[in-house]
Amino acid sequence: MKEKEFKKDQWILLLFFSFIIFLSCILSPAPNTSQDDRLTILGFRTPILCLHRLIYKRPCAGCGLTRSFVSFAHGDIENSCKYHILGIPFFIVLLLQIPLRLYLLRVGISGYTPFIKKLIWIPVTFCAIVLIIHWLIYQYQTYSNGLV
Repeated sequence: MKEKEFKKDQWILLLFFSFIIFLSCILSPAPNTSQDDRLTILGFRTPILCLHRLIYKRPCAGCGLTRSFVSFAHGDIENSCKYHILGIPFFIVLLLQIPLRLYLLRVGISGYTPFIKKLIWIPVTFCAIVLIIHWLIYQYQTYSNGLV
């Protein structure tokens, strides 16, 4: 991979992670008095963001992560955990990507050492595996309790 392409990739990832964190800060969960679990921005409700939920009327593995991120960004740890138990660790993994990408932009491709690769891929892989396991447990509990 060439230096220019590497830096372009780092810029894209930096902007992506920064955008997620930024949205988490400007969005708000719907008021607690509402049964609606969507988010609001400037008082306007957003549409349901989960395609799986819209189509199948059932939550997916990541349902609640956005609300969890937003709650955590606003300092509401209790609701963040209620929306999705993995929201806080995932938010932290995303947040830590920002200084990591800034570092890689500064030093370039020579900074993409085996240690940095592990620093990136181990948490991402771990998060993906834990998310799948969490979803499978949820599916099992849903089916075994006859909630389908």
